[in-house]
Amino acid sequence: MQGFLRRPASGGSSLAGADGAARADHLRRSLDRAAQRAAEGEHAAAADHYREVLEMQAQEPWIWCNFGAALEASGQVNEAERAYRRALEFDPALAQAWYNLGRLLQLKTPAAEAENCYRAAAALVDAAADRSLSLLIYSNWGLLLYQQGRPQEAVALYREALAEHAQAADLVSNLLLTMQYAGEHTRKELFAEHLAYARRFEFPLKRNWSAHPNSRASDKRLKIGYVSPDFRDHAVAFFIEPALAHHDREQTEVYCYYNNSKSDQVTLRLKSLVAHWRDISALDDDEAAKQIREDGIDILIDLAGHTAGGRLQTFARKPAPVQVTWLGYPCTTGLAAMDYRITDRHADPEGASEQYFSETLCRLPDAFHCYSPPPDAPEIGALPAHALGGITFGSFNNLAKLSAEVRTLWAQVLLAVPGSRLLLKSASLTDAATRLRLIADFSELGIGEERLTLAAAEATHFAHLTRYNQVDIGLDPFPYNGVTTSFEAMWMGVPVVTLAGDSFISRMGVSMLTNLGMTQLIAHTPEDYVAIAVRLAGDLDRLAAFRTGLRERMAKSPLTDARQFTRNLESAYRDMWVNWCAGSRDEAR
Repeated sequence: MQGFLRRPASGGSSLAGADGAARADHLRRSLDRAAQRAAEGEHAAAADHYREVLEMQAQEPWIWCNFGAALEASGQVNEAERAYRRALEFDPALAQAWYNLGRLLQLKTPAAEAENCYRAAAALVDAAADRSLSLLIYSNWGLLLYQQGRPQEAVALYREALAEHAQAADLVSNLLLTMQYAGEHTRKELFAEHLAYARRFEFPLKRNWSAHPNSRASDKRLKIGYVSPDFRDHAVAFFIEPALAHHDREQTEVYCYYNNSKSDQVTLRLKSLVAHWRDISALDDDEAAKQIREDGIDILIDLAGHTAGGRLQTFARKPAPVQVTWLGYPCTTGLAAMDYRITDRHADPEGASEQYFSETLCRLPDAFHCYSPPPDAPEIGALPAHALGGITFGSFNNLAKLSAEVRTLWAQVLLAVPGSRLLLKSASLTDAATRLRLIADFSELGIGEERLTLAAAEATHFAHLTRYNQVDIGLDPFPYNGVTTSFEAMWMGVPVVTLAGDSFISRMGVSMLTNLGMTQLIAHTPEDYVAIAVRLAGDLDRLAAFRTGLRERMAKSPLTDARQFTRNLESAYRDMWVNWCAGSRDEAR
């Protein structure tokens, strides 16, 4: 989000100088036009107006900052960077310019300099006077640490920020999500933190909950509403599309509530699959809840939880009689307003998880999700080990999942397989400092740089999938397993070894491999994980058989059977509805 500064109260007179009232009036009008164009989203035009002003008054740092914001919003990122730096030359204490520069650098991935910018901005901003900017600084700084694979530091930073911004619900959500990656918090601790979120942000709203006028006919055509910021080129789209495409139109009427102003080809495709599409990105939580009530939604499904763009504060207003969380978040929401959480018996075995969820667990018969394979996936290549003379292990997960424990175990795997290599792929690996940190971490574990291949994001999804043709065996991180990455690896013929844990996030791999009939790749101890990987590496014939047969195996499994999956999902929705109709859930809670 580009940050624009308001014109200082003394801006008009300070710009006038000796040229008189006419020049001052011209400058004021140019600044007004620039601000108006920016507010209307016409950023290129706004930049032109700021450029005109700077030709007459080139030493105002706040104008350089706004010029940079307009340039960045119009896609001129290099020029924007120069403008932000120019603003800081004139005023090194301009917190907004430090933040804008840091966020721009973060997008370009020079992480070390971006972090320094955020640190400077945090030291300069007046948190009480400019709460919005302060929150943005900490939110993006924490995200940067997360992207670099430093979730523990991000958790500490968010806790520091919450000392100043205790009532910032989004900041608490950032903390809750990042704690999932840190791997050092017990399930009991995580549950307590989520309940604390509900006490702080949901409890004050409960007094305004009201009964729902929805017909209680148990066999009625259900109005189903899905809420997400990710109806776009995003992992969630791979898993929601099968349901949207196969819902029984005679039994369900589907609404999508999209909390994102950006759209792409995936957005257009998903939009074509449903009867009703609502853009709620410009609505506040009261307005969004009102829209959902007016639509008469029977079952409202959250697809984001505490992730960016989630609308849990809308759900906390209880706009629908039955509310469900699914797909986007690997833990409880903590909300009393959220009635159910969709899972399966492999990811959440009976009796092992219920005490850590505010929601009732709804276990689907097979898997808790269904994958929509890309129709244009590349051909599966030959086993890389045959050409290279050695095994290539790989993981394309984000670096936040690569904890010290993960790196240690993967190093043990590499040491146990002489001549093997590790291919890691992540968008964050564009950053030199991040790469050097990862190389140093593995070096301390006895793995030299020559055994590592560090790859950044690909330009296209096709190229991303093609990169799997360089991997023999996938290594699943823990406790936060891969999801989309594991599906993609398997679709490209790469078997994935997983370590089963005791929580949903550490059993997503168990669910996938069990549904594929490949439980032999599920480890139950770290030692077992190494042993499975070593056995696979020593049997090239078996690896070659996996490579040629995995895509067909997936295509015949419950993991890609969209029609049956959707029937299972709709059956679960119907059971939830029947329960509500019978009054098993007290609306007055």
